[in-house]
Amino acid sequence: MSTAPPRLAPIFRSDTQLHILGATYLEPERHFTIPELVERSRRPQPTVAREVERLVEAGLLETELRSGRRSVWANTISPIFNELHSILLKTIGPKAVLETQLRGLLGVDRALIYGSWARRYHGQPGPLPQDVDLMVVGSADVDAIRREADSASRKLSRDVNVTVLTADEWDTSPTGFVRHLRSEPLVELDLRG
Repeated sequence: MSTAPPRLAPIFRSDTQLHILGATYLEPERHFTIPELVERSRRPQPTVAREVERLVEAGLLETELRSGRRSVWANTISPIFNELHSILLKTIGPKAVLETQLRGLLGVDRALIYGSWARRYHGQPGPLPQDVDLMVVGSADVDAIRREADSASRKLSRDVNVTVLTADEWDTSPTGFVRHLRSEPLVELDLRG
């Protein structure tokens, strides 16, 4: 089955490849199982296993079978590790970086990426976004949220524009902004520890 290249990074051959490399290269110290990569990529297990095999053969990933479980991780000694990590950070990285920055921040009920980055993530055509639009819902300290967004901006080398709403404003707000947001593609951040 042939698939179109991902809109966020058309230099990769498929969304599956992009999500597997994104997971492993953005958390290079972590060893992933195939089921974890299936969950991250939202692709069937046989597709993920085939792509992992290709990436291992290319020298981009390493793998080990121990006690019947296969572990997969980024090959950090690959001659192109740093360059590939940089490309992944700038393309698919905003989701992973913002999840890390916001995880554990008290009072954050939800966080979503919206705007052009979310549209590219969901496959809509267009140029690579120059910034990332972030919506944080909850009662967290706004200054703490802005500090985390600023830190994410530095890591991503692009602006993270943050909007903070209370849960009531998000759930019941009649404003055009919230109605418009709900009609657009959104990328929900996983803030579970």
